[in-house]
Amino acid sequence: MPSISRAEQAATAVVAPKAAPRVAQAPGVEPLSEWVLYLPPDARNRQPLQVLVAMHGMGGNGPDFARPLLPNAEAMGWAVLAPTMPYRDFRDPELVRRDGELLPRLKALVDSMPSQTGLTFQPQVMLFGFSRGSQEAHRFSFMYPELTRAVAGLSAGSYTLPSKVFRQNTFEQVLNYPFGVSDVEKICGRVFNAEAAQKVNYWIAVGAGDNRNEDVPRQWDRLLGINRVERAQRFVTALQQLGAQASLTVYPNVGHEVTTQMQAEALRYLASVSS
Repeated sequence: MPSISRAEQAATAVVAPKAAPRVAQAPGVEPLSEWVLYLPPDARNRQPLQVLVAMHGMGGNGPDFARPLLPNAEAMGWAVLAPTMPYRDFRDPELVRRDGELLPRLKALVDSMPSQTGLTFQPQVMLFGFSRGSQEAHRFSFMYPELTRAVAGLSAGSYTLPSKVFRQNTFEQVLNYPFGVSDVEKICGRVFNAEAAQKVNYWIAVGAGDNRNEDVPRQWDRLLGINRVERAQRFVTALQQLGAQASLTVYPNVGHEVTTQMQAEALRYLASVSS
């Protein structure tokens, strides 16, 4: 096991056995191979444990992204699941669609945790994601809303709308995944459950300076706007129109980053909606 920080030493780390990653082609196959699960020291007395899934951005990895979350998670008695996701190019919608196959693998990993640890867990997870991880966090909540308590999503470059069709004046577009959920069952084996998604809590955030048009793929412009700030605003509006509890925080003088304040407020929000 690699060396760990003081925050990590306060937790028990369960590390996946080394194995060659296998790419899922359909739901129900092998779970993700690269992951770490951090457990509070008194995990057996905290059962059933609340799970926080830490979703890193492009080029990152699970343990590095989860590390700053561990002191707060320990204080709350949460388990932190930190998968390392083999993302493809976020600018190519077809590759983003294919990355949707990672989410059934993430669910399979969550489902395997009781047998991996001998512990019991809350039936709904919370997800905290940044950038590319924020994209996959909210998409997981659309595929598995009944398994998702809350999403704290920071600075996504594109979003999947919780809709099957987009209409604007005389323009109409069927929203196939990853633009929408009209055919999401082809990815996860189940149709979008709007009623269950209404019960998920969403906290969406972005830096006001994270507004460079060239930083996001153009294929979402008509649906969501031309930069991360506009897209976060429209996504939260779409969630509210769906009937979900959703809020947006825009941080002044912040670019594409996770500041200490953003992290603290995201975790405070998740704590407020946890059981």
